[in-house]
Amino acid sequence: MTPVLTDTARVLVTSTSSDGIVVKVPGTQYQLSFLPHCPTCAFVAGERVHARFRATALKMHHAKAGGIFVEPSEGHPRIVQGRVIATDTRANMVLADVVVPMWITVPQGQAASEFATGDLLNFYVQSGSTIEPVH
Repeated sequence: MTPVLTDTARVLVTSTSSDGIVVKVPGTQYQLSFLPHCPTCAFVAGERVHARFRATALKMHHAKAGGIFVEPSEGHPRIVQGRVIATDTRANMVLADVVVPMWITVPQGQAASEFATGDLLNFYVQSGSTIEPVH
């Protein structure tokens, strides 16, 4: 049986403000902050939503050890490590499991084709990671 690939996660919106959207990842202590992906993206505190996450890496590295994590565990993602789920070489993006599935734009000078499904990768995140509700 082939596993179903998903690029969304179900999260709990804990707060919304001009600083962004804070979500709790079920089964973890993570309270992550994101900017809305579009001006019309509506979020309501206390609501569970399916969402798609996007970020831009500053520089991506293959990691040899460690687990999947986002630092800090509260706030905007800064340092991220996770496993590649899929790559989109045309868009130069990698879908990685980094506590939630997240589309990562690969930085200039690197290519999504450098990473394969299952690779463990580590990177710093550019400010402005986004969340988009998926209906």
